[in-house]
Amino acid sequence: MAKRGKFLAGALIGGAAAAAAALLLAPKSGKELREDLAKKTDDWLDLASDYTDDFVTKTSEMGSIVKERASDLSDQANDLASTVKGKVTDSMDDIDDITSDTLEDLKRQSSDLSDRFRKAASDAKDVAEDASEDIVIDVKETNEDAKETVSEGAEALVDKTKELNAEKPDFAEVKEELKEEIEKNNPE
Repeated sequence: MAKRGKFLAGALIGGAAAAAAALLLAPKSGKELREDLAKKTDDWLDLASDYTDDFVTKTSEMGSIVKERASDLSDQANDLASTVKGKVTDSMDDIDDITSDTLEDLKRQSSDLSDRFRKAASDAKDVAEDASEDIVIDVKETNEDAKETVSEGAEALVDKTKELNAEKPDFAEVKEELKEEIEKNNPE
């Protein structure tokens, strides 16, 4: 589960970096570039939020399924215990020749077995509930980590944008240098 969260965060950061690089290399004015960056940042934050919401929904559904299965197991164990107890009681009516000590022993064993089934069902239910709570906690932590990662990526993108805006090259010089290189490489 943690690997998926890290992969998702990496994919989001990588996508944001690629989008930023594409925007920064596009021939646009500073204002247009900032608007595009702000729009892309909002898009990525929305996408991250959507993925986080989907992840929380899926894990909540999984937790519900686990609880439901645990409840089913508990019901089955109770039914089995009731059936076993009922069969033992029916058998006792059919066995009049058995001494009272043997009957008491069978009753005690039946009760112990019923208690064991109930305890096992209760333990299984507790384990399922604990696992479900752990899943919800992990999802919340992953959600916070994803938000923090996206926020850090957005801040880094803004800083890089400011840095690039401060270091604007002289395009006239670059154009002349490129023109000279082309003429030098293609004398025709």
